Amino acid sequence: MKKIGFVIQFLCIALFLFGQADKNGIRFIEGEKWENVLKAAQEQDKYIFMDCYTSWCGPCKALAKDIFTRKDVGDFFNANFINVKYDMEKGEGKELNKRYKANIIGFPTLLLIDKKGKVVHQMAGFQEADVLIAGMKAGKEGKSLFAYRDRYTAGERDFAFLKEYVTALQGAFLKNDIEQVILDYMKTMSLEKLQEKEIWDFVGTFIKDPYSPQFDYVIFNIDRLAAKVKFDRYQVERQLSWALDKAVDQLVEIKFDENGIPLRLVEETGKMDTLLRLVNRGDLKRAETCRAKINMYELELAQKWDEVYANQIIYRAIKALGYSDNYLAKTVQYLAAYCPDKTILKKCLDLIEKLQEEEDKSDSKFKANYYDTLSVLYAKLGDNKRAKEFKKIDEELKAEKAKEFEKFLKDSK
Repeated sequence: MKKIGFVIQFLCIALFLFGQADKNGIRFIEGEKWENVLKAAQEQDKYIFMDCYTSWCGPCKALAKDIFTRKDVGDFFNANFINVKYDMEKGEGKELNKRYKANIIGFPTLLLIDKKGKVVHQMAGFQEADVLIAGMKAGKEGKSLFAYRDRYTAGERDFAFLKEYVTALQGAFLKNDIEQVILDYMKTMSLEKLQEKEIWDFVGTFIKDPYSPQFDYVIFNIDRLAAKVKFDRYQVERQLSWALDKAVDQLVEIKFDENGIPLRLVEETGKMDTLLRLVNRGDLKRAETCRAKINMYELELAQKWDEVYANQIIYRAIKALGYSDNYLAKTVQYLAAYCPDKTILKKCLDLIEKLQEEEDKSDSKFKANYYDTLSVLYAKLGDNKRAKEFKKIDEELKAEKAKEFEKFLKDSK
């Protein structure tokens, strides 16, 4: 009796598909009970192609409108798979979302599932027709993401294989996995290989670690590489500049403990020398900013407090440290914590008070807040009453900003 019930159910599905036969694209079964889909897959000995979507997902709608409706896509998927789609927030889709949550990294996620219900391949995000067909064809033929992963785990490192594996990872939108595969490959290759276009195209965009030999090689050989590989030099220089700037910030940044007290900077001569060498050699965009930050770091380490203050004023005037006074506020708080010279601290106080007065008079909606810095300076100079007064103002302003942000989030929903 149960078997007859299933046959009737499946005939209903077949009649639905027959009614859709005049459509060129993929003929989907939507929202069907998963147990029925699995039984159909077992009887027809086919893989299941599952479109995991949500009603609010823009790329999901674009796939449904522009890709799934194409004749070439429909011809391939209708011939090879049982095609199903589920809204992952409704009905049967909610249960499938839980069942396959390890594979659904976002929406849309596109799964290829065998007749036992095991995922054999996955892709994610909007995919062009040829990429979608090639990806699911590879999955059907045993060249699935998971098969590649097993081979990689087993130690396979042939370059042609790595390219195929990365392509499968790209289709699944697994960025962290891609980066790890390529970084591991770079550890094993000779630096001269970067002069080969195929190798550069594979690894070039991942050369972002200034302490790596690859980064050093590119900086010191950029003219030769640009001539041989014919890459977009502007884009490569932007990539190197961004990476250097970030590394310098990580080195020189003044950090604070849980009580808001600046931690002492740690001397890392090796890193500093490496970064300065690369900055000077590359002469990239923001090189002057990097040099200025490293100079301030060296002066702070050497406790040359008068020079820290003087250089901060000069750099601020020429925008060498950027257009935000956040760097200034952190430097002043560091001086307040470790500089014993009250003459310098009073100079800092005069400057910060002047800046705060300018901000208070401004009509801008994005006013800077130096009251926390003023509170720290007054406390250091022994005026605890003013310190508490400014601390209270700072807390009120931060609470007000938090409310505004909360309201913005609520209104944007």
